[in-house]
Amino acid sequence: MTLFLASVRNTDEAETVLGAGADIIDLKDPGKGALGALDLDAIWACVSHVDGRVPVSATVGDLPLQGTIVCDAVRAVASSGVDYVKLGLFPGGGARSCLNLLAEEARSVPLILVIFADALLDFDVVEAAASIGAHGVMLDTAGKSSGSLLDYLSVEALTDFVAAAKAEGLSVGLAGSLSAEQVPSLLPLQSDLIGFRGALCRGGARGAALDPEACAAIRDLIPRCSESSIKPGLAA
Repeated sequence: MTLFLASVRNTDEAETVLGAGADIIDLKDPGKGALGALDLDAIWACVSHVDGRVPVSATVGDLPLQGTIVCDAVRAVASSGVDYVKLGLFPGGGARSCLNLLAEEARSVPLILVIFADALLDFDVVEAAASIGAHGVMLDTAGKSSGSLLDYLSVEALTDFVAAAKAEGLSVGLAGSLSAEQVPSLLPLQSDLIGFRGALCRGGARGAALDPEACAAIRDLIPRCSESSIKPGLAA
C-alpha cells in the first residue's frame, strides 16, 4: 500500500488536493527552502480546514540542528493538531546529538525524520530513528533545482532503504522533485507514501499555483487505498 502525499501551503491548496484524492496533506512553504515551515496560524487553519478528512503532516522548517531550537519547534507544530511532524536532518554537525535530545519528544509526537539524498549524513539514520522511537523516515532532496531523488540514488539503493526502514518498524516515504513519469518505477518499492509538490504545480514549478489536472494525473498513477487503511498510522 503506497499513499499519495501532496504538499500544500494554504487552505485553498489543501482543498484542491483533497478534491484530487490525496491520501495525506503535507504542510510546508516551498518559498522558504526544502522543508520551509508555514507559520503556526497557517498550520492551525489548514488542520481545521481538513478537519480529519485525511492525515496531515507539517514540517518544522529548515532549522539548525540545535536541541533547544528543534525541540521547541517540534512541540509548537505538534500543538496544532497535525498527525505527523517532519524534521529535516541537514548536514553540518549536531544531527546525532540532536536526535538523542528528541527521544523524549518522540514518545508523544509522531515524528518523521527527513533525510536528503543529495546531502547524506555519516551515520545510519534509519537505526537512529528507530532508537529514539520516531514514527518514520523519508528520503527527499535538499536542492530542488539540481535533480530528483532518482538522480542521486538508484532504484536498488531506494529498495534497500525502504526494506531497512520497514525492518525497524518505521513508516517510510519517498519524495524529492519527483515527476509523474517516475511513479511507475517507484511503486514496486512499496514505500508507505510518495510525496509531491512540483509535479502538482503549473509548469512543474514548486512555487507556482497547483494545477488540478496535474494533481489528478498523479492520483491516477497511484492505486487508491481505503480510508480505513490510512489511519491511524502510515506504516503498512
